[in-house]
Amino acid sequence: MNDNGDLILRYLERLGVEFIFGVPGGAIEPLYNALARSERNGGPKAVIARHETGAAFMAEGYARETGKLGVCCATSGPGATNLLTGVASAYADSTPVLAITGQPSLHTFGMGALQEGSCTGINTVQIFDDCTRFNTLISHPAQLERKLVMAISHAMGNNPGPVHLSVPVDIMRSEVQSVECSGNLWAFIDHEVVPTYEAERLLYDELHDKQFVTVLVGEGCVGAVDDILALAEARQWNMVTTPRAKGLIPENHRLYRGVFGFAGHFSARSAMLQENAQRILVLGTGLDEVTTGGWDQSTGLDRQRLVHVSNNPEHLSRSTNALRCILGSPRLLLKRLNRRLKVYQPQQQWDFCELSASGLPTNYTLESGICCVEKGRPIKPQALFWYLSQIVDPQARVYADSGSSYLWAIHYWRVGYPLDNGRSPFHIGIGFSSMGWAIGASIGAAAGADGKPVICITGDGSALMSGQEITTALQENLNVLFIILNDSCLGMVKHGQALGGAESIGTSLPQVNFALMAEAMGVQAYHVHSFSDLEQVDLANLLSQPGPCLLDVKIDASEIPPMGNRMRVLAGSSKGDAYV
Repeated sequence: MNDNGDLILRYLERLGVEFIFGVPGGAIEPLYNALARSERNGGPKAVIARHETGAAFMAEGYARETGKLGVCCATSGPGATNLLTGVASAYADSTPVLAITGQPSLHTFGMGALQEGSCTGINTVQIFDDCTRFNTLISHPAQLERKLVMAISHAMGNNPGPVHLSVPVDIMRSEVQSVECSGNLWAFIDHEVVPTYEAERLLYDELHDKQFVTVLVGEGCVGAVDDILALAEARQWNMVTTPRAKGLIPENHRLYRGVFGFAGHFSARSAMLQENAQRILVLGTGLDEVTTGGWDQSTGLDRQRLVHVSNNPEHLSRSTNALRCILGSPRLLLKRLNRRLKVYQPQQQWDFCELSASGLPTNYTLESGICCVEKGRPIKPQALFWYLSQIVDPQARVYADSGSSYLWAIHYWRVGYPLDNGRSPFHIGIGFSSMGWAIGASIGAAAGADGKPVICITGDGSALMSGQEITTALQENLNVLFIILNDSCLGMVKHGQALGGAESIGTSLPQVNFALMAEAMGVQAYHVHSFSDLEQVDLANLLSQPGPCLLDVKIDASEIPPMGNRMRVLAGSSKGDAYV
């Protein structure tokens, strides 16, 4: 006889989910029993994290890598609340994640059961309410299948994000006559909104006679890149990306001007100005602080020039000042627009350009380009990121952590091409900006990457917070290269205090030998104090073999990451002259 745990797994199996990330416990035990049966039959497999937050980060990384639903689970009480930060991170970045938490048996509610999270205890369902798209307690066995289907539909819809099911242990154990899925899963496939012909006409009217247009490419443009490149080349329009979409447009394309927004490039901001853009075509993104450079109004985010297209209606809700807001798939709409403009994809290679004689880009500008080619000691972060991005496998997935790690990465990591699956190889958890996010997310991505290499770039502060998750990569034999930026401080906070004239407090960290810590865990590790040390590491070999590895890289703590627009927002300024 099967139970509701088996029914849940049958649905996940039909969705192609291969792994469930979590930490076992008493109230979630029936789901793990079902997982054990599932593994024996080739179904979804349990991956055990060291902390529930890490499990949620892993689920998000898996969802980003595969495009499937990420799934995490935890026991009741602290297991559930430990998931919260990871679930909030998925919510802020619109990543489809299903979180399943346990509860004590229904008949014990209100009786002071151990780790009770019901409405008569510490109400975990209520706690999840503001960071999920769907959130419910299963109060009767007959509800489970219906509410599971509802949760999946919300997670994977046009406004995707995490969902939460709280399941009492007795309901999870309830026997079911059959685990055959009665719900129709076709509703969760192919959510592209077909734009209306009126929308196509409006877009054509705004753009067909414009000589200078800048295309702002967002994370919702997966699958539309070839159409974007064809249109840009045919019309000689500039292209920039949001930080979240970095890597969708080849960074050596002659018309690419860099990242606009958080830690972006001056050339990208210049491409948005009135004299360079009669229209700004925003595709597949919401206009938040990260995307807009701190709502920098001087760059053209105004009614006269902004045309906003997205498949996600929540994106458009922030663009009430736009000249046009169009709900629809960027991919489908651009195909129609290109046909109307008689734009066709060229048979030859796209219009790429070479690096300059000094090894720097010629199509966009770097804030401290000279530092990129400086190989002194201590290692300049700019040089580290620029060098590594030139030599690693272009199909390697890169996950950059909150803080200085993603500031340096957005600005200085050079991405060649999108992955073979059309997605960007570059990822940041920037919506909620949780420290340690990349450590868990890179492990989840590696689980779904079928042996492709994954690179996690994190700081020493994040490593001290969540570094124990590295042992999960070891236990699962996952190909993850962990690069720890070791400067004995919380770098982004330290430099932010100095730039903002605040007191210098709370940013110092002890000098930690992370290579020795990794070796104590059983992970191969290297000390990197100079470029000579780095060049002696056979990175190609490390990235071609299973199992994790770690580089403990001593970086120059005096170098200030590109955080000017963030400082402007923190200072309460709405002017654009402080943009970096």
